[in-house]
Amino acid sequence: MRRRPVATVRILKLPHIDTGAIRIEVDCRYSTTGITHLPGDAIDMDTPTLTTFAVYEHEERCDGDCDTSQAHARGSQEAREHVERMKAAMQVQAARGYAHERRN
Repeated sequence: MRRRPVATVRILKLPHIDTGAIRIEVDCRYSTTGITHLPGDAIDMDTPTLTTFAVYEHEERCDGDCDTSQAHARGSQEAREHVERMKAAMQVQAARGYAHERRN
């Protein structure tokens, strides 16, 4: 059995763009996904939360072909738990909608 490649996280400071600007890149052998953040934007997040969102975005683009567990460990566990709760609630809602359509 082949092991999936492990995704890594890089946090790059971008002082040439703005003071406090950062880019978070999640990288595996298949692809690289990045989020660039400027402080004071309409939605201001801390680095761990941005990391969590970058990892989720990478998972979508990479289609689950890599292991993101270590990358998630560098992110916000609170944000990850919130996203997982929302995903579960959406799955329940979709199942209810499907069941309702099938019955009617």
